[in-house]
Amino acid sequence: MQTVEDAPVIGSEPQLFIDDTIISAKRGVVRTLHPARKLEQPVLRPDRPWEGRRVYIYGSVYHDNDAGLFRMWYNTRLGRGQQERAPGLRGRTGDIVLYAESVDGVHWEKPGLGQHEFDGSRDNNILFFDKHSPTVIVDADAPPEYRFKMAAWNWDQDASGYWIAHSADGLNWREYDVNPILMRDEILESVTVARHPRTGGYFAFHRLWGEVRGHVRRLVAVATSRDFATWTSHGVCLVPDEQDDAWIQDPGQRTEFYGMAGFVYGGRFLGFLPVFDVIKDARGESGMPASVAADGSKGLHAPAVISETGAEIDQAPWDGPIAAQLVHSRDGRNWQRFEDRSPIIPRGGPGSFDAGCILCSADRPLIRGDEVWHYYTAVSTMHGGPMPPKTISIGLAKWRLDGFVSLDAGHFDGVVETVPLQLAGEGLEVNVDAGDGSLAVEVLSAAGEPLAGFAREDCQTIDADGVRQAVRWAGKVRLPMGQPLRLRFHLENAELYSFRIREAGQP
Repeated sequence: MQTVEDAPVIGSEPQLFIDDTIISAKRGVVRTLHPARKLEQPVLRPDRPWEGRRVYIYGSVYHDNDAGLFRMWYNTRLGRGQQERAPGLRGRTGDIVLYAESVDGVHWEKPGLGQHEFDGSRDNNILFFDKHSPTVIVDADAPPEYRFKMAAWNWDQDASGYWIAHSADGLNWREYDVNPILMRDEILESVTVARHPRTGGYFAFHRLWGEVRGHVRRLVAVATSRDFATWTSHGVCLVPDEQDDAWIQDPGQRTEFYGMAGFVYGGRFLGFLPVFDVIKDARGESGMPASVAADGSKGLHAPAVISETGAEIDQAPWDGPIAAQLVHSRDGRNWQRFEDRSPIIPRGGPGSFDAGCILCSADRPLIRGDEVWHYYTAVSTMHGGPMPPKTISIGLAKWRLDGFVSLDAGHFDGVVETVPLQLAGEGLEVNVDAGDGSLAVEVLSAAGEPLAGFAREDCQTIDADGVRQAVRWAGKVRLPMGQPLRLRFHLENAELYSFRIREAGQP
């Protein structure tokens, strides 16, 4: 018989039903992906001279509870030839890291920081020149000067590669003395970093060129660190498979992964993966620009398209739509695709601000009350559309709490039974929509026998829609302690999103 030591420990973290890891049996239920609900308009647009014509949330959004503010670190790309307007800008891409604040997370202000000059003035919200995809980690346990940690791609031609810095306030930064830290000889300018709250380890998810079935493509790779300064690369962790390429009709077409926002949610890793269907490549069928060396180290941002007069056009050579799919991992290194590959963040309808691409997104979502919020980069045309008329802005996607995936039952009894679990608390809460149906829960021994007083008929049926609904048995809310237990959920016309264990003393 399974012992307490062998059973997975389940506490206050939500247990999602992304896969069957903690499920021993289920019948009469289907696993359903729930696409995000999106605001109809962007929450941030490029409306300052130093933002050019685009803003990206290759970056982070954090809610500062002390200040009562949302804080955003985001990107723009001015392109070439902007050095006269921005002294100190060296890289050819014209990438700039910017900062914004908001009271409600929807309406944003761009404060004057006075740190860098643009068009002869320092009244702007510029934080850094020549940096890209700035992930900001807030470490409450660190010394004050290391409370904020940033990892970004550095386009500085003397020290290209990943670059890290630290700050006491998120505005005034000092770089570590170990820069560049990782992969300095490759073009990998899309990175998000996650910190596991339990182990303290850091995970960097970045873009990497690699050959798959005859095409050089964008892939997703992972690196890890214990201290944020010394990193170990573990190589590619997500590769397009044959199912991804099933749509192609012409030899030059292919599927690529544009990057990934990987984050810890409910004690496991989830990811939003931008899947890029490359329908046309202006630089040839191989997928790799002719100016890029065999190791992927040079020339990625050479002029994209050249007109008949020889002028550079603001247009990417790779064309096609991008939408975000859900991926998951138990350890942050070995990743799986969710069984339903329809978009978790879908593109908008024709004429909308995100009709063409869900290009990239913030490094992690935010929990706001009974909802999950996630900021994403929206493109109005496909990737290779000319600018103008293409617009690039930042949108906001939302789900109910834990609402990415549910197990759904219809009119007939659906049953979901877990493996033996060590329940580290005294009460059970469920996130379920049973407004048109019902949910009841049995508590079983590790061998699968119902415990006295915790059978289905003892359970007070739940017939409401709520994200934190307490389960009661004959008036009792406290679970048996000191032994591994199974939970058996009975659903009728209901959607079960997650469950969690309420710790002793927790309301």
